[in-house]
Amino acid sequence: MANVCSIDLRKAFDKVNHCGLYIKLMKRFVPTALLEVIENWLSGCYAFVKRYDSSSFVFSICFGVRQGSVLSPHLFAVYIDDVGKFFYLNKNSFIF
Repeated sequence: MANVCSIDLRKAFDKVNHCGLYIKLMKRFVPTALLEVIENWLSGCYAFVKRYDSSSFVFSICFGVRQGSVLSPHLFAVYIDDVGKFFYLNKNSFIF
């Protein structure tokens, strides 16, 4: 018997839940001062959509890590690390 799991990671950086990320960082004993910096960095994101001469209302971005940042791949790795740990618990599963 074979089980296959496929994960599409093209938009994965956009789907990171901030609260979930903070909890996972706390479980890794990240110092409080650094946690506050990361929280302020991620929570202060706002955007609006502009098309030609019109623009939308400003809205808060509640999910995702900033693309193009050096820190974002590391934060994403912490966020998705549980997937790898799940497969290591099952002796017949492998990650390719």
